[in-house]
Amino acid sequence: MYVQPVIGGPLETVGYLVYDRQGGSALIVDAPFGSTARFSKALASEKLTLLYIVNTHGHWDHIADNVALTKATGATLCAHSWDATRLANPTLATEGESALPVLPSKADRNLNDGDVVEIGAIQFTVLHTPGHSPGSICLYNHKDSIIFTGDTLHRHAVGGVSFAGGNIAQLANSLRRLAELPDDTRVYSGHGLSTTIKEERWLLELGLDG
Repeated sequence: MYVQPVIGGPLETVGYLVYDRQGGSALIVDAPFGSTARFSKALASEKLTLLYIVNTHGHWDHIADNVALTKATGATLCAHSWDATRLANPTLATEGESALPVLPSKADRNLNDGDVVEIGAIQFTVLHTPGHSPGSICLYNHKDSIIFTGDTLHRHAVGGVSFAGGNIAQLANSLRRLAELPDDTRVYSGHGLSTTIKEERWLLELGLDG
């Protein structure tokens, strides 16, 4: 599996291009502000057909280029329905973070817990991990021990719950669920460097009680 990070916007949000081979199909995890040109260049360079754009959640910095990317690629936009209002109204939960213009969007496919997103020989299982936002999801590939966690889990940090819709008890349950994954699972989050479940196990097992 090939994973190419693309960083965009003032919060240095990380989106990912994921594919199994040159000339095959691909998906993009999250759409940071200003990322369309770089994703498009990478798609063309690897001769890839983009099938899906998956939003890990609906906060503005992860959905900023939804409209531009779908227009440029024709890919299917996917997200959990519980964050549909955030895609439709990107100013929700910004707390004055940014005045950047973010166009509203709507998912073509609603993803639920246990759903499978498939590109080529790669299959991702959707894990619904609310807490940072009601519709936060992770994409987990068991075969290659890789998970994309959005803002649910970062390197040495967990998602904040101060935004509208944040819930500490739900986040605690979501983190306990991630703690059940194998130690060698590589974690690609929405901000910062990648990590592993083993490296973050101390954090996942703190026993947040909400």
